[in-house]
Amino acid sequence: MNKEILDLKTIAEGARAAYKMGHLSREEASAKIKPYLLKVNEKAVAIAKKYNQRPRKVSLTSFLR
Repeated sequence: MNKEILDLKTIAEGARAAYKMGHLSREEASAKIKPYLLKVNEKAVAIAKKYNQRPRKVSLTSFLR
């Protein structure tokens, strides 16, 4: 993981924790998590294409579980 993705992951995990504790609404948490999910899914597509597989993308719902 490079520095940019690691920073986005830290922000996303903080937003997930705040959402679970009730400090953020779902829309606010979604806005903070979305940049991380876009990067992760972009990387998943690139890796899947390299190995001729179907990408296993991460959704907001699955990330918030």
